[in-house]
Amino acid sequence: MKVDDYKYLKLGNLNQEMLHQYREAVAAAFPPIIQNSAIILNHWSKVEAYFPHLQLFIFNQADELIGFANTVAIHWNDAYENLPSEGWDWMVEKAIEDHENGLEPNCLGGLQIIIPKPHLGKGNSKIILKALKKMKVEAGLEKFIIPIRPTWKWKFPEMPMSEYVGYKQENKIYDPWIRTHLKAGAELINICESSMKISGDIPFWERMTKHKIERSGEYLIPGALSKAFIDVPKNYGEYREANIWIKY
Repeated sequence: MKVDDYKYLKLGNLNQEMLHQYREAVAAAFPPIIQNSAIILNHWSKVEAYFPHLQLFIFNQADELIGFANTVAIHWNDAYENLPSEGWDWMVEKAIEDHENGLEPNCLGGLQIIIPKPHLGKGNSKIILKALKKMKVEAGLEKFIIPIRPTWKWKFPEMPMSEYVGYKQENKIYDPWIRTHLKAGAELINICESSMKISGDIPFWERMTKHKIERSGEYLIPGALSKAFIDVPKNYGEYREANIWIKY
């Protein structure tokens, strides 16, 4: 299939089968801990309702999903270095707030870019990034930022993100998602240490760890980029995920 044969669609263009592929791809892309984000559970419907024109999907001629990007628009006139440590969560909430307050956006904010497994390693991420840059211009936006979630950070849950971002093997940046963005012209801004915050009671964390939790401390969560801290006497645990702010 040639790239020229790809179809570029927005959320409103998708039929029920296409929507099904989209939902399935999201579910397959992230571990349960991420899917239990309160921000996602409480606000994702507004992301799609307020910004349908900023949800980009690529299908082949057989209507098979090649990849997609979920983005929002925000108003940001401060320095990039002042982007908040709350990263992903902040951007979702700010986009919704700006929209509901009628604030004119000037910045495209990337929430996620997903390539289904059968289409990984074929240059489709580059195609989507190129299309997003074009979409930014068409939407009349000046800036483009993303709090990226490095693909292989879960393999090093105890390594600080500030160290992982520059981690190399065989004399090249180890993480493929960081490499992809750098090759596409992105600039690293800083680490957003609390980009996603997920909390819950002990039964919640026992579901996440699939183990009985009887002592307070740090726990590894399948697919998480770092450990969660659980306080048994308080019946409370919290996971804070660091991401990396980048700009185009």
